[in-house]
Amino acid sequence: MATFQDIQLTLNDETGVALVRLDRPAKRNAFSQSMIDDLVTILGQIDNDGSIRAVVLTGGAEGPFCAGMDIKELSQITTAKGHARNFLKDLTDAFAGFSKPLIAAVVGFALGGGFEIALACDIIYASTTATFGLPEIKIGTIPGAGGTQRLARALGKHKAMELILTGDTISGAELERFGIVNKSFPSGQVVVEAMSLATRIAKMSGPVVKLGKRAVLMAENSHTGEGMAAEKALYYSTFSLKDFKEGQAAFLGKREPVFRHE
Repeated sequence: MATFQDIQLTLNDETGVALVRLDRPAKRNAFSQSMIDDLVTILGQIDNDGSIRAVVLTGGAEGPFCAGMDIKELSQITTAKGHARNFLKDLTDAFAGFSKPLIAAVVGFALGGGFEIALACDIIYASTTATFGLPEIKIGTIPGAGGTQRLARALGKHKAMELILTGDTISGAELERFGIVNKSFPSGQVVVEAMSLATRIAKMSGPVVKLGKRAVLMAENSHTGEGMAAEKALYYSTFSLKDFKEGQAAFLGKREPVFRHE
């Protein structure tokens, strides 16, 4: 397989496990479009590789997992451009269409799109001190990679509403109590435990594991497609708001935003 600039890919044909590690430390593993393109390519290649039967997605042994979208790139996208290019649909479709088990191993923080791709995985292992959150509201937008839909389904309307409308964070230990994180561990054990779980799953019948995943997702996703489409449209609409421009400018200028509600 090809090498990728901001993602490390390790394949183990003997165990049937792939390790996908986000590796853009200067940007806290925030997604650029080229990084999204590479992740979409990697997921497609792994899905077509018969020797790989389970995947672990992580940021690194010490974190972070992913800080979401690169704000400098996001600031260049207008509402019209968002609709024209179906912004982030390639990413959400890649996760939705992936047929093999995906285990997120979260150390450090998983914010915005980082939390959203963890939610898009099938199982989440995290450090007890990992920090999860959807802070998009603080820069004048909303989650756009499935966060509103998946978090509400997984956590319930009321707690999801609180987190999304405040941008507050929540720890890996707390999310384990809510049943979103499957298990939490000390930071140094997270990737090791996730790889161990992936190896156990990869020993099962590959075709049967795929069918088991499909069956569970049928129960979860009966109406998610419509919700995802609606979320994208609402997300793109925020790109035209002056408050979104102010939120991004404040973030890049490392100051508090002054929203004028327009």
